[in-house]
Amino acid sequence: MKKQITFFVLVCTVLCSVGFAKQHQQEGVALTIYNDNFAVVRESRQMSFEQGLNEVKFTDVASAIDPTSVNFQCLSTPGVVSILEQNYEYDLVNTSSLLKRYIDKNITIILKGSGADTGKELTGQLLAALNDNLIIKSESNNIEILDKNSIEEISLKELPDDLVTKPTLVWIANAKEKGNQLCQVTYTTGQINWHADYSALLNPDETKIDFSGWVTIDNKSGATYKNSTIKLIAGDVRRIIEPQWRRREQLYELGEAGAREGGFEEKPFMEYHLYTLARKSTINNNQVKQIEFISPAQGVPVKKLFIYERGQQQIYGRGSQSDKVQIKLEFENTKENNLGIALPKGKVRVFKKDPADGMLEFVGEDKIDHTPSKEKLLLYIGNAFDVVAEYTLLDSKHGRRKRVETHKIELRNRKDEGITVFVDEKFPSYVNWFIDQSTHKYKKRDARTARFEVKIKADSVATIQYTATQTW
Repeated sequence: MKKQITFFVLVCTVLCSVGFAKQHQQEGVALTIYNDNFAVVRESRQMSFEQGLNEVKFTDVASAIDPTSVNFQCLSTPGVVSILEQNYEYDLVNTSSLLKRYIDKNITIILKGSGADTGKELTGQLLAALNDNLIIKSESNNIEILDKNSIEEISLKELPDDLVTKPTLVWIANAKEKGNQLCQVTYTTGQINWHADYSALLNPDETKIDFSGWVTIDNKSGATYKNSTIKLIAGDVRRIIEPQWRRREQLYELGEAGAREGGFEEKPFMEYHLYTLARKSTINNNQVKQIEFISPAQGVPVKKLFIYERGQQQIYGRGSQSDKVQIKLEFENTKENNLGIALPKGKVRVFKKDPADGMLEFVGEDKIDHTPSKEKLLLYIGNAFDVVAEYTLLDSKHGRRKRVETHKIELRNRKDEGITVFVDEKFPSYVNWFIDQSTHKYKKRDARTARFEVKIKADSVATIQYTATQTW
């Protein structure tokens, strides 16, 4: 009895496994899009084979396909079909390609008439099709030169075999047996891209933001992907770019809830991040599609910073000081801040409500790079209108491999509230520097930057002065 039960369980396991495999071997399209303008396409189709050699045409591939990337698999019966030869046919039907193939062959042309003249029909041998002219040798052996404006219609007997109406893969396949097989074709294509777009909505006192994101997919690959499974890869994937040969012609909605609602589910994948849309979608050719990527993360704490930078070009007197105070927003990508998710690179647009009418107004934008969880983001969204900086070089002494300079910066706050301005003095990377004396304390942020923190009361002026020595 024990052996019978074991055998029964084994049979059930095998049958269930086979059933599960059959269930997942279905016709359809899967698309993995990378954020540097290419994608991997996987399409499964039922295909019919005769035993022996077959010529098989696989149509509706992307016109931007890389033919060298094509991979063929027979899913239903692995190994029963093998590809011996592949041709990629991309010479599509058009007037020029058709006429080129009818050189020295007979064609029929209907010429336009005028007034009472209804036109006439001319049959003859096509000698040349150059620019807008056709040269015909008529049945009476006359040479006729016809301008395209005089032609009403051109009639050809048949479509040449080497022309196709859409990009097509043509294979010489060897089948061990006759029958229908479920086959999967995988290839890469260019001209399809995705990027992330984010929105940050500031609260009235500018201490928190509501952060949301959308995916924008731009498909110019020359194919439509109907009812396809869509995945996105974020990260810097290395590719070898060969010279181009010319042809004619919520993130994861914060967990499983996002997947259930049809959003993106995120997971680490090798050294990148993979985002899978939990539902199927159609991406048409020459279409820009937007899909919600991150459901709004509410109340993310943010700091608004005023930063005045003195760049290296001002130290050497090359270029004038801009005297602009930058506005930057700083926040951390952590779960405690209602985020803590892998953010692909993209543009962040910042908005704030006008309290008078409740309408959203645009207040600046910046781009972010791929940002993992637990990292800090800093958005430079514009320059302060009511905070003015005026720089003066008070003294400059030069010696052998040495420079001593005294700087003064007057900061005028014309706002009706007190603020803090961070003044960053930038030094060349090859010098040794130190601050000899200063009216304000500073912190050495890195090898090139001394940061001063200057507090300014509402509608008042503060002045910072310091002497810096550089040696090299």
